[in-house]
Amino acid sequence: MKTDFKGNKQSLPSKLCTVCNRSMTWRKAWAKNWESVLYCSDACRAKKNSAVNKATHG
Repeated sequence: MKTDFKGNKQSLPSKLCTVCNRSMTWRKAWAKNWESVLYCSDACRAKKNSAVNKATHG
């Protein structure tokens, strides 16, 4: 599988996952909604409710 990416991955934007604080690097699949990407994985998306509940009730 050939990709058209010819740049340096370090030059791509990144942000932290709101649940696990893992660094996420920009992906082409996220190009249209990069501003709204909050979670690094489906597992963190599933954990978002438990993380919010612990922060507000714990």
